Amino acid sequence: MPETAPRRVARSLGLAVALSLGSALALAALANLAHADAPDPRNCTADDFMIAAPGGGFSFVVTLRDGANQPINGATAVLDFNPAPGLLLCDDQDPDHDRRIVGTSGPTGAVTFVVRAGGSGAGTLNVVAASFIIATVSVRTMDFDGDMDVDAADRAALAALLGTAGPAGDFDDNGTVNAADQAIFEQRFGGNCSLLDARAATWGSLKNLYR
Repeated sequence: MPETAPRRVARSLGLAVALSLGSALALAALANLAHADAPDPRNCTADDFMIAAPGGGFSFVVTLRDGANQPINGATAVLDFNPAPGLLLCDDQDPDHDRRIVGTSGPTGAVTFVVRAGGSGAGTLNVVAASFIIATVSVRTMDFDGDMDVDAADRAALAALLGTAGPAGDFDDNGTVNAADQAIFEQRFGGNCSLLDARAATWGSLKNLYR
């Protein structure tokens, strides 16, 4: 029995729908594959706070993980200092003066930054991955007067903060500016943007020293 025109139309429409659905599923699968190694903000983490000095010396770690909570190698994290205009980055870390520092993760998903900065004693920055803000953290610098070094004027400014709750001057993040913070400060005394500090420190090591 010859196929009627309505049947031919129906068959053609069914074929078109099937092809369209198949194409959509294929594109969705490719998209998932393309983003398999994209950082998922829900699983990414950053240190709770940052200490910065013009001479460097303090590590700040961001860990990037995907939607399956697996570490990502070769992904990008950005430290955005624009929310803290009083914090000043050393020129070698911000040559284009956009107030952002970019880092790339290793096999464990970790991006380790050693930020060299001065300016006002405290502020906040945004940690960005995959265009999402994954954390907003407090930053404390040792350059209280903004002249991009750690000198006697900064020592006096820290002494004036003794007994206060910070965040400026509270380098061990225990809620009080005290002698332990002065000890941390003295480790970086004399540093500036031209003089690199070879003594790297982590939050864990600092807390162990001053518990």
